[in-house]
Amino acid sequence: MVKEIRNKSIAKIRDFIVNACNEQVAQEVCGFIGWDHAQYIATIEKNDAIDPKNFFAINPASYLMFAGDNDMLAIFHSHIAGDEMPSEFDIKMAEACCVPFVIYSLNTKKFHIYEPSECELDVKAFARLKEALK
Repeated sequence: MVKEIRNKSIAKIRDFIVNACNEQVAQEVCGFIGWDHAQYIATIEKNDAIDPKNFFAINPASYLMFAGDNDMLAIFHSHIAGDEMPSEFDIKMAEACCVPFVIYSLNTKKFHIYEPSECELDVKAFARLKEALK
């Protein structure tokens, strides 16, 4: 499985996330979406959760390395059961991280973006991401 993509096309990033989630249906897939002022970047990160079928956890060092190299736009993960709506845990974590969560449901084949009340990001790049994930 390819662990990273860099592309000017947000549609390619979307396809990368969908393909990665569909390749690993036994546990939640997770990663980052960023922007380096020239192209979008998406990475697949190791799910370190104790119960990866129902939750995801990413090593904080991975977050810091990604955010140090790119403008963080969102943290993404899949829901292998249910729909694309954020769980109570997803909402709490997005609010705590001050980073939007992009959720892809394997069941509905749809995305949902949860935007926390406080976050700093490239507004134009994030708007293009939101449009592409509708």
